[in-house]
Amino acid sequence: MINYIDECKRILEKVMVDEGSHIEQAATLMANAIEHDGIIHVSGGHCHIYAMETFYRAGGLVPINPLLPHLFSTAPRTQTYSDHIYEIEGVGTTIFEDQYVTAHDCVVLASIAGRTIPTIDIALAAKKRGLPVIALQSMEFSKRTTPKHSSGLFLSDIADITIDLNIPYGDAVIELDGFSEKCCPVSSIIGFSVIQALVTQTVCTLAEAGITPPVWVSSNLDRGDAINKSHILSMKGRVSCL
Repeated sequence: MINYIDECKRILEKVMVDEGSHIEQAATLMANAIEHDGIIHVSGGHCHIYAMETFYRAGGLVPINPLLPHLFSTAPRTQTYSDHIYEIEGVGTTIFEDQYVTAHDCVVLASIAGRTIPTIDIALAAKKRGLPVIALQSMEFSKRTTPKHSSGLFLSDIADITIDLNIPYGDAVIELDGFSEKCCPVSSIIGFSVIQALVTQTVCTLAEAGITPPVWVSSNLDRGDAINKSHILSMKGRVSCL
């Protein structure tokens, strides 16, 4: 039996034990942003799937702005172009400056190795505006690489709080006889679990403070469309995908 699930469980259990306090601290920043009518901007990860994972999900927070520019989207014959774009400094800065941003916002960024150039750009742009930055990064992975950004910084060097995802170097975890490379990446499963734990803790923190957390509901509920429509109207002009 291939032990992929066991590996994911082992890493996730370690993250929840070692990084629980950082998750709580980060959730406090996110709850504070929402309490003061701010937005949580999310970006990063493979094809920016962390941003997609947090946006417009049943039970998820409403005031989340996913940074999903078309130039990073996966479509037929676009990957080669996307690879080049990821190597250009300034792209992330332009993306962030194109958003509706207030002093009460916060930013959540994912980069497993912590050296993705557009993600570093966004982190620096956010800090320039005085916004708190939360990083999801694997320190084990980062320690075996070098920064790509001309600043010489990793994402964790910029962030106010870093949640260490404990992803192994190279991401893949399964070794097979006769194969020179490992297979089966774990970063998505671990990262998604952690970012949803962040959302959950944020909702709980708000509720404990007597604040009704603004959350999306399933569109498959009979009342779902009406509830979500009111949320959409409240976020128009503030969340770029609405």
